[in-house]
Amino acid sequence: MPGSFPRKQKLRTRRAMAAKAPSEKIDQGTTHHQSFSRSRRPLVTDNKARTGGLLRDRTNELVRHYTMPSNGLGASSNAYSRWRSTSQSSSQTESEVLSEFLSLNTTDDPSQSISFDSQSAISIDDSLPEIDRASPRMDDAQAGRKAVGMSKSELWIAQLRKKIEQSLQVTVPAKSVATPAYDLICKDEGELERRIERERQKKSTTRISLPADADSVISSAFKAGFSREINNTPVTAQDIVTLKPGTWLNDEVINYYMQLIISRAEKTSGLPRVHAFNTFFFSTLRDSGYMRVRRWTRKTKLFEKDLAIVPVHLGVHWCCAAIDFRKKTIAYYDALLGDNEECLQLLMQYLHEESKDKVGCELDASEWSMVCAKDIPRQKNGYDCGVFAITFAEYLARDAPLVFSQSHCPTLRRKIIYEIASGALL
Repeated sequence: MPGSFPRKQKLRTRRAMAAKAPSEKIDQGTTHHQSFSRSRRPLVTDNKARTGGLLRDRTNELVRHYTMPSNGLGASSNAYSRWRSTSQSSSQTESEVLSEFLSLNTTDDPSQSISFDSQSAISIDDSLPEIDRASPRMDDAQAGRKAVGMSKSELWIAQLRKKIEQSLQVTVPAKSVATPAYDLICKDEGELERRIERERQKKSTTRISLPADADSVISSAFKAGFSREINNTPVTAQDIVTLKPGTWLNDEVINYYMQLIISRAEKTSGLPRVHAFNTFFFSTLRDSGYMRVRRWTRKTKLFEKDLAIVPVHLGVHWCCAAIDFRKKTIAYYDALLGDNEECLQLLMQYLHEESKDKVGCELDASEWSMVCAKDIPRQKNGYDCGVFAITFAEYLARDAPLVFSQSHCPTLRRKIIYEIASGALL
């Protein structure tokens, strides 16, 4: 092809010249370089120009990363550019300008300002964070040199990055403030909790004994055909099965036990006059209002009683509420120490409506108090809530302290079976 030979000869000449003196420096901007392909950038062999370009690239990269408002320095890369264009003198280096900019925009405390020394960066150790080796401005030769050791500019940039990161992590130690009143309250509360725990430990030593014939009476309650009834409230052997260990009590067992509490109060002198609602009273009052339960006390003069027991069923949990007409108190007893302000408010509203309907006068609510009891025996499993609820009711109905615990529940279950089978409370 015409003209091809001079072109090939020129290419071979250039290659020979490059192979003959590869270490000779070539001035920047000349046409003699080692880039024979248009896809490769011209090779800059001026070390000073190379270092300055890398330094500017990395400095701008760090400024963009560390001076955004979200990083706490209160400046942006545009602010730094404006600062550099207006403040840099001919005698200042890039590191000095950046140091001055960061010292003015990082903190108001001169002792916390950042200063950088490009000369001291030479003594940096290997523990400093490395510069990203996958930088698009680094060729293969530079990446190879980084695998062996950092250049001065790279070490300076590493030190710059470390100091900026340290400046962002500056914390002010909190000052201790004396609070003698609060400390005294905490001390009193701690002493109260310890005293309550000691009382609970004393209560846990209480023994619950059963009569000698307890085993035979309890066994008869599980036989087919067993049934008892009191005040039109029946219970059968199928209901007694729910009193076995690890099972939930059903409504029939609890309703029958409430009738036993009422019967004992009527037959025993010296005990409080007690009325006990059945297990459907609270749910009906909550869901349908007072008018649905208005006739439930037509045969009972509620306000002449000393105490009213209200079993509370919360779907999968049994609790108990007690209305004490002597102390004018409504108390809520939950073996899991839960709160139920809704229950207390509903019972208070019920008393208000009941007083207007049965007594013919308004109830002065300001004389009454409501409380969710906390200093009570605590349930420690998921199936003894019914045992706790009716035991709360039984103890309250005779003004007895609640001196039982979770460890008594197996014996309490047997005691309840015995009392149902014998038709009377012990």
